[in-house]
Amino acid sequence: MADYKWVNTTLGLLFDDGIASVQTGPFGSQLHSYDYVEQGVRVVSTEAIGFRRLKVEMMPQISSVMADRLKRHRLHTGDILFARRGAQATGLSALVESEHEGFICSTGALRLRIHRPDRVDPSFLSFLLVEESSRLWLKAHAVGAVMPNLNEDVIRGLPISLPSHEEQRAIAQMLGALDDKIELNRRMNQTLEALARAMFKSWFVDFDPVVAKAAGKKPVGMSAQTAALFPDCFQDSTLGPIPKGWLVARVGDEFRLTMGQSPPGGTYNEEGNGAPFFQGRTDFTFRFPARRVYCTAPTRFADPQDTLVSVRAPVGDINMAIERCAVGRGVAGVRHKSGSRSFTYYAMGAFADAFATFDGDGTLFGSIGKTDFEGIQYVSPPDELICRFNTTARPLDDRIEQNERQSAWLASLRDALLPQLMSGELRVKQAEKLVAQAV
Repeated sequence: MADYKWVNTTLGLLFDDGIASVQTGPFGSQLHSYDYVEQGVRVVSTEAIGFRRLKVEMMPQISSVMADRLKRHRLHTGDILFARRGAQATGLSALVESEHEGFICSTGALRLRIHRPDRVDPSFLSFLLVEESSRLWLKAHAVGAVMPNLNEDVIRGLPISLPSHEEQRAIAQMLGALDDKIELNRRMNQTLEALARAMFKSWFVDFDPVVAKAAGKKPVGMSAQTAALFPDCFQDSTLGPIPKGWLVARVGDEFRLTMGQSPPGGTYNEEGNGAPFFQGRTDFTFRFPARRVYCTAPTRFADPQDTLVSVRAPVGDINMAIERCAVGRGVAGVRHKSGSRSFTYYAMGAFADAFATFDGDGTLFGSIGKTDFEGIQYVSPPDELICRFNTTARPLDDRIEQNERQSAWLASLRDALLPQLMSGELRVKQAEKLVAQAV
C-alpha cells in the first residue's frame, strides 16, 4: 500500500470545486459531410480518439469561417476528450497536446478542461482515465445497450484517486516517456512506409525509370544494376502504355488469395483460447492487427507476413499478419507467387482505386468476392524486378516490424505499471529502473 496520502473523489467534485469542467460537443451546430474541406481547421471526431492519443489522420477539416462559429468548442493544450458514443469507442479518452491547439471538439466527443493545473496535472489525469478500471467503469455506466453513450452525468460520477501534485507529475513524466517512445516509433514507421510506397509507385505505377530511359536519361536515385532491369520504351496494352515486355495480369494469376470464413459465434472468445482471429478491419492498426478476439475452431488462415485485405466495407484497407492467424469473412490473406512480402503489401495498397469501386457500387455495404478480387487487372513486372524491389524495400519493412514489436512491448510495460501506479501500490522510484531499461 502507499505510504503517502491519496484523495478519493469523483470528477464531479472536481467540477463543483472549479478545478475542472466538462462540455459536450456542438449539438446545436452538428457538422455534416458537406461542411468538410480539404484544408482548414481539424475537427476531433469519435474515430480520432485513441488510447490517450489523438489520431490526426482520422480528423476531417472545416473552413476557418465555420470554425469561428464554433469557437467555444476550440481545444486548448491539456484538454481531455472522451469518445461519447459507440460500443468500441466508449471508454476511450485522449489528451490534447500543443500541436492540437485550436482544433474543434465534435458532436461525438466530450471535452474535459482543467482550470487548476496546480491541483490536477492534465497529463496525469489522462493516464488515470485510460487505466483499465476507469475505462470499464465508463463502459458499464454508459447509457444505452445498442449504442452506448456517455454524457455529463456519467462523467461526473467517475471515481478517481489523486496523490499529491508532485507525485502526479512524477507518474505522468515516467509513463509519458513510454508513450513518447511509442509515438516516436509510430512517426518513424509512417516515414519508412511512405518511402517504400513512393518507391513502389515510381517503379510499378508511374514507370519513372522507363520514362527516364526512353528520354535518354539515367533514372534518378537508382543504381546502374537496378536501372538495367527496366526497359527503355513502352508498348500498348488493354491498360494503356506499359513498359515493353511487361504483362497485363489478373490478381488471381499472380497472387495466392485466401478468403476468410467465419466459424460459429460460440467459438469466439477474448480470453486467448485458440488462434488470433480477425473478422474485419476493426482490429487493423498501422501495420499489424491488434489481438482482441480468438477462435477455437478456425477454418481459414493467413500465414506470417501475408497481407491482410479488408473485403467488406471499407473494401481495401490493408494490414500484415505478424503471426499465423485465423481470418473471418471480412478479411482475405494475400501473398504474391514469388513470396515477396514487400511487393505484396505495396501492390495491395496500390489497388486502392480498384477496391474503391466495390465500396461505391450502389450496395448498402460494400464488399468484394473472390472472383472479383482475382479478376482485378494490373501491370505485372518481371520476377527479377519484383525480387529487386523486395530486396530494396525489405530493410524498411524490417525496421517497421522491429519498431512495432518494440512499441507493443513498451505498451505492455506501460499497461502493467499503470494500475499499480494509479492505485499507489507502486512508487515512481520503484518503477523508474524498469522504464530506464525500456527507453
